Amino acid sequence: MRRTFVFITLIISSLLLGACATQLPTADEIVAKMEAARASTNDIHATVAIDFSSPDQTGSMVIEGWMQKLPDAADGQPKARVRAEVREASQAELVGTILVSDGEQFWLYNPAQNTVVTGTAAEMKDQAPTSPAGATQMLQDVVQKGLDAVDLEVLGEEQVAGTNTWKVKVTPKPETTANLQLAGVIEATMWVDEAQAMPLKLSVDASDFGSGNVEVRSIEVNAGVSADLFSYTPPADATVVQAADLAAQMAPKAATLDEARSSVSFTLREPGYLPAGLALVEVRVVGTDTVIMNYNGESASMSLVQSNGDVGDSREPPAGSNIQQISVRGQPATLITGADGQGSLLTWDEGGIKTVIAGTLSGDEAVKVAEGLR
Repeated sequence: MRRTFVFITLIISSLLLGACATQLPTADEIVAKMEAARASTNDIHATVAIDFSSPDQTGSMVIEGWMQKLPDAADGQPKARVRAEVREASQAELVGTILVSDGEQFWLYNPAQNTVVTGTAAEMKDQAPTSPAGATQMLQDVVQKGLDAVDLEVLGEEQVAGTNTWKVKVTPKPETTANLQLAGVIEATMWVDEAQAMPLKLSVDASDFGSGNVEVRSIEVNAGVSADLFSYTPPADATVVQAADLAAQMAPKAATLDEARSSVSFTLREPGYLPAGLALVEVRVVGTDTVIMNYNGESASMSLVQSNGDVGDSREPPAGSNIQQISVRGQPATLITGADGQGSLLTWDEGGIKTVIAGTLSGDEAVKVAEGLR
């Protein structure tokens, strides 16, 4: 899935951390306290531990981050400086990743590749949601929605690490789920420090799509943050890439089948079987590692994606989907089908090539297409 579960976790946690007496308060009272805290927060320095598990990946990371408010933009939208550094991660190549935005420009440093992607803050919106830059922009968009984007229900009181907290159930409102394309049912439980009205811990459950926990290890609010943190100079030997150039390079480009075959380094497979009425209507190439073949007919449509890069499905599964772990072409595969049996998404890896079949066809038909690839 294009939006991996770790970023679903981050999205919801940002609503709470960005928002941020012995009588049990109501949900409305907690919202009022958190909205007041958010309005009075000018800067934050926090270290957050995250662990997550999903059909796509399982892992953990520790992120240290800083935020400093800026005067609102001319259009009235909130602005902020942001810095985030990955201190620990189960994926070693992520350690040392740095994202900096001074409110006008951003820099994303990947130490494993020694590359820096840079551009205007507005161009962060063009970054893939699963990249740190794209995810951070998504988080900022969500934070601007505030607590209006979620429903809260007070469950009781509990202690977290010796601290008295309110235990609160958090559910994104339907319009939030739709706007952010968060497939499936997503719920979270939040533990809020009674003394500071600040979230200490968040546990997220996205049903079949995964689960995760976010826990604040340390947090300082309005303690003062140096503006120097939000400037960045790339390492002298790093490759610097403009975000606009990268976006143009990675945009899907129309191609013929012959052009697509010559654009990638692997052997492109084509269906030996297609459901009745389906025909190839479009071929698109993304960068130098991904080919998308779109098929259409009167009663169905299908996309076949093949890539030796980091690619997910191009469509979000419908709410209430069923997930099955099956075997395709002798390889482990994941089949996601709609609750009504229509609409499916099938993914598997074979010889280093990730293949995705998605469309309005049934799961059985998707498997037949996969088995017939040649």
